[in-house]
Amino acid sequence: MLLKPLLVFLIQLFKKFKNKLYPYYISLMSQVISDDLLSCGKGLKIYLPCHITGRKSIEIKNNVHINKYSVIQGSGGLEIGNNVHIGPRLTLYTSSHNYRGKALPYDNTVIKKKVVIEDNVWIGACVTILPGVTIGEGAIIAAGTVLVKDVPPLKIIGEEHIIKEISKRDTQLYQRLKASKSFGGVGGKLIK
Repeated sequence: MLLKPLLVFLIQLFKKFKNKLYPYYISLMSQVISDDLLSCGKGLKIYLPCHITGRKSIEIKNNVHINKYSVIQGSGGLEIGNNVHIGPRLTLYTSSHNYRGKALPYDNTVIKKKVVIEDNVWIGACVTILPGVTIGEGAIIAAGTVLVKDVPPLKIIGEEHIIKEISKRDTQLYQRLKASKSFGGVGGKLIK
């Protein structure tokens, strides 16, 4: 029975000092994450919670801010330049599954493509960056944008939210895989 009052006390204590302690917590956690990176400059601020994988393939320069709820998958290589500020809920992928492989909807082949974010870039909230994209120096990416191709330097990019076909699956391969019951499970691993 002693555990419940202790827990209530700790929660009240945390609430009382939360605003004073949070900057120290951010600095400490940013340092812990930066120690795992391939390379990291000065002034990295990562506002938690944030999920970053493939850290050994990520290079970050100086004065980079990554906001809350971001998901960064860096195993394909990620380079972030100086003075890059990223809004909350960024989703960034440097690898993808192979939908042209040996299973449906994809197999366990991983296709890696490096993402490069050059100096002085501002990325708004809820942006998605797909593998192989380079964002040029000084560019601004508007909130909610999905980047599938390179952004030239100094451009301000946003979406018009028009749905359009971007490609089509190979019909013969699709039909052959479907007929042979070649389906991918977790991570695209072929289900037997």
